[in-house]
This record gives sequence, structure tokens and C-alpha cells, in this order.
Amino acid sequence: MRVNVYAEEMTDRVEIVTKNIDGETFTGIRFYLELPVTTNIPVANGVVSEVRGPFNHRPGDDDSSAVTFWGKRGLRQVLIHAINLLDNHYGEQG
Repeated sequence: MRVNVYAEEMTDRVEIVTKNIDGETFTGIRFYLELPVTTNIPVANGVVSEVRGPFNHRPGDDDSSAVTFWGKRGLRQVLIHAINLLDNHYGEQG
């Protein structure tokens, strides 16, 4: 399975979640997503604006989209590897 998530959809809302299954604790990192929407309301310079926010049906009922990566300690190494690949790609390592 391949899932595409675009940078415009990613937010600063990131949380650690845990789940206990058969006596084992699994840790996940959850990235919340928000879909940017262009409005027809012009801003001061005449350009239309883009807004986004969490998907709340009513207070306390957050049904926002999110992607959760699950694992144990190996998850950290996978994420570090991904950051290193990006650093090497953009030449910002060091």
C-alpha cells in the first residue's frame, strides 16, 4: 500500500500514542492532517486566501484525518533514517 500525503496537508499537530496488545505496548507517532481550502474572499492585496483547520463536528468531537506510524524502538531508527535521507537530498547535513 502506498499513501501520499502532501506537505500542504501536514500540520504541527503531532502526538505520541500507545496501544497495549496481549501485554505488549506499541508506540505510534500520529501526524494530523488538514486539507487547505481556497476561499473566494479576497485579502488586502486582492489575492484569494487559503484556510485550513481541524475537522470538528462539535466541541470535543475531533474527526480530523491523521496518519499514525506504529512500532517499538525500531520506529525511531526508521524516522531518523528518513530525516537523514532528506538532509542528504537537500545537502543540509552537518
